Amino acid sequence: MVNKRILIVDDVITAGTAIRESFDMLKKINAIPVGVSIALDRAEKRSLDDPVSAVQAVARDLEIPVISIVSLPQLQSFLRKSHDYEDEVLVSVSDYRKQYGV
Repeated sequence: MVNKRILIVDDVITAGTAIRESFDMLKKINAIPVGVSIALDRAEKRSLDDPVSAVQAVARDLEIPVISIVSLPQLQSFLRKSHDYEDEVLVSVSDYRKQYGV
């Protein structure tokens, strides 16, 4: 892995701990982490002390791009337009965003 460019892939970021650990492990073997791709950006606050999202904090702290396939606002938009899900699903997602989102 020496000098290999590596893209870190994960499903979601909560606090960014797993991504930071992966980043550190890759650096220890002289690999080059070039970015992070996640399936869903929940746009969740990392902590009360750091009001940016976990995605924003990882990008800032590790100085690499973090790209999501879908964001929570996109999911909400999809649920508003979709007739395949009960209204409670959108309400639940919206409540989650109000409580934990940036």
